[in-house]
Amino acid sequence: MFCSKCGSNNVTNQVVAENKKRGCFTVLFYIVLLCIPIIGWIALFCLIRGTKSKTVTYAVCQNCGKRWKV
Repeated sequence: MFCSKCGSNNVTNQVVAENKKRGCFTVLFYIVLLCIPIIGWIALFCLIRGTKSKTVTYAVCQNCGKRWKV
């Protein structure tokens, strides 16, 4: 594999776990649940605990530092 920036073949692969980003409506929904005693707190705890993450593989050039998805 060659780097498209510098043309070097000194490239390594790295696997990274990335968390899914939350939108502004999700954050507002979490704030509303936080204001509801007991039931809202339990629901909020379950929603936050169940965050999704996915693994993504990146190739990183060791000479110039460019990173891209594989």
